[in-house]
Amino acid sequence: MATQTQFSNLQALVIDDMSVQQTTLRGQLGQLGITRVDVAANAEDAARQIRSRRYNLILCDYNLNQKTDGQQLFEHLRDTNLLPVDCLFFMVTAESGYASVAAATEHHPDAYLLKPITASHIEDRLKALLEKRDALLPITQKLAKEDLLGAVQACDQLLKAENRWTMAALQIKGKTLLQLGKHEEAKQTYRQALDKRANLAWAQLGLARAHKAAGQFDEARQLAQDIIQTPEGAKNVAAYDVVAESMDAQGDAQGAMWVLRDAATVVPSSRRQRLLGESAYRNGDLDTAKECMQKVAKATRGSVIAQPQDTLLLAQAMVDMGETAEALKLLADANTLYRNLPEFGSVALAIQVQAQVKAGTPDEAEKTLKRARETLRKGKADFATIALAKAELMAGHEEEGLKLLATAVSADHENPKTKQLIGNALRNTGHEDKIDRIINTSSAAMQTRVQDARKLLRDSKMDEAVAAIETAVRDYPENTGVLLQAAQINCMALRLKKEYNSGMVERVRLYLNRLEQLLPGNDRVTMMKRYFRETLASMEPASAPH
Repeated sequence: MATQTQFSNLQALVIDDMSVQQTTLRGQLGQLGITRVDVAANAEDAARQIRSRRYNLILCDYNLNQKTDGQQLFEHLRDTNLLPVDCLFFMVTAESGYASVAAATEHHPDAYLLKPITASHIEDRLKALLEKRDALLPITQKLAKEDLLGAVQACDQLLKAENRWTMAALQIKGKTLLQLGKHEEAKQTYRQALDKRANLAWAQLGLARAHKAAGQFDEARQLAQDIIQTPEGAKNVAAYDVVAESMDAQGDAQGAMWVLRDAATVVPSSRRQRLLGESAYRNGDLDTAKECMQKVAKATRGSVIAQPQDTLLLAQAMVDMGETAEALKLLADANTLYRNLPEFGSVALAIQVQAQVKAGTPDEAEKTLKRARETLRKGKADFATIALAKAELMAGHEEEGLKLLATAVSADHENPKTKQLIGNALRNTGHEDKIDRIINTSSAAMQTRVQDARKLLRDSKMDEAVAAIETAVRDYPENTGVLLQAAQINCMALRLKKEYNSGMVERVRLYLNRLEQLLPGNDRVTMMKRYFRETLASMEPASAPH
């Protein structure tokens, strides 16, 4: 019978491509009383197991001798929220320079272990981290249930103890308050941490984020730039993001691109190159877009972090630069990897049409264009619709191309990035004179629909107002501006009627869930969620379901 220890209840996963090392690590964990241990030999197998089972501890080799290394896998798991908040991730490495590698990344593992390791090495790290985990357990349990208000209350309970977990509780509390849309309370929490430790990077960053979320972009930029200008903050890419996002919000897309360029220089990860490449393409800097997306494609090819959109954007940039043969070869090669993904095939066909037109093969372009049209069911505010619109325009089908671009604007009329891409498409195809008609007129038409619904509400015609905005949602189900207004108008109607309406409440929940998918982590969506919670709280207790 296995010896019971304080670690015996842990479920562990060992990720290593060498069976000998798998056996060694399993044995060392067994010495600590950890007997429930699964193994994975590569990143794909590891991700599959993590999706199907909840682990408390993961030991991952840095050099997996695969297309995805341990750091890339870890960042993928964090970015896709596959790791539970209470799961400890240890990186195992033979490279003494790993600490400097990890310092220049988006996410940092809970610990790294330098080979050769022993059971006592693992034990020492586990004891310290599990002690912290147990101290924060009342908070993390609330977070796991998405009970954000409960998590804040649990933080306050821990803060009353004034022990060595105070700073950890303040950090979680500030982040949770931001998720709740409570910017002022978040600011107070971060200032409380800074009063205790003046140069605390996470508190400075949190304060900058709170100002950005509140729409105080100048203050947010200044605070984030102050972080970047310190020796410790020079590689804090999250601070660069605050600056770039604030500049974007103020309409300075070019300035935001240069900030993202700086971030990609200090942390040249695939994610950073991707963000810069996308921004460069929207801003018309095709050389930078091509260079960045080539780096991303090379670094991620065949790995779990590869994205078909990377190849498509690179091919589009090549076509725009006149490199048609290279673009066609790239798409043909990528088709073997992504042929089963409809979202790849439809866009690839549209880009292929553009390349064939530029290469002087109009008959081939027409054949390909026919296939591309068949794959697009309805125009959206996305790269696929704009790529097909460009193909139509370049093939001489002006009416069809302009109609698609107008549809793309209407599908998300408040999206500045989509408008940038549409403006570029019109300029690149010789239709610059139509930018005002396509973008501004289509945006104005959608804005009029929203304003008409709001006017009905002001005139106390609540049912008509709700019906008007619901019609707009049905016509444009992914228009983020319409979805936000629909959520708000339904909430306002609930408040004015002062009674709980389950149908309206469920509609608002549906809209907020859709918005979270379309705009993950967006400040406006966070504020609308707060407004919805406050609306529900204002309902008469007797009228709301218990």
